[in-house]
Amino acid sequence: MPKNIKRWVERADYYRDAAIKEISKHGTADNSDRSLVSTAFIKMAENDFRGIISEILRDNHAPAFKLFRLLYEDVINGLWAQAFASDDTINKLLHADDGELPGKMWERAAKLDTIFVPPPIAGEEDTLFVDLQGKFWKVMNSYTHGGSMAINRAIAGYDEGSIHELLRSSTSIFILLIDAMYRLHHKKPNDALTAISDKYFAETWE
Repeated sequence: MPKNIKRWVERADYYRDAAIKEISKHGTADNSDRSLVSTAFIKMAENDFRGIISEILRDNHAPAFKLFRLLYEDVINGLWAQAFASDDTINKLLHADDGELPGKMWERAAKLDTIFVPPPIAGEEDTLFVDLQGKFWKVMNSYTHGGSMAINRAIAGYDEGSIHELLRSSTSIFILLIDAMYRLHHKKPNDALTAISDKYFAETWE
C-alpha cells in the first residue's frame, strides 16, 4: 500500500475512533423511540465508515466506494429523523416492518441546511448538505449501481486522488454526524466533539 494512502487511512480511523469514544461517554437524554432510532443511525454510519476503512486497508477499493453511498444516506437520514421526523414516522421506523422516511434524499438534505451551517473551511456562499448532495449523489449512484464510474475504475484501477477524496469525504461527514447528533439530542454543543471537528477541518492531508 502506498505510504500516502496508509497515512490517510490512519487519520480517518483516528477520527472515527475519537468521535465514537467521546459520544459513547454520554448516554441518551431519554429512553424515547427517537433516541433509539438516532442511536441506530449512528451505529449504522460507523459500520459503513469502518467498512470503507477496512476495504481500503485490504486494497479492495470497489466495495469501499460503494459503501460511501450507504454512509451518506445514514448521515442524512439519521440527522433528518432526529430533527424533523414526526412521532408517527419514528414509531413506524422502530416498531413496524414497513417504516420509512418520507420524501427524497435531496429534500431531506435541503431541510437540514435550514438548521446547520457549513464547517469553517467552506466558502461564504456554501450550503452544507445541499452541496454534499450535489457533489456526491450522481457519482455515488454510479459506483453503487455499476455505472460508468464503477466500470472505468474496474478497468483502470483506483488512483490515489480518488481514494484521498473518498477517505476525506467519509471522515468529514462522519464527524459532522456525530457532532450534529449530539447537538440535536442534548440541545447544546459538546466541547470535546467541537475540538475534534476543529482539529480535523484544520488538517490538510497531503
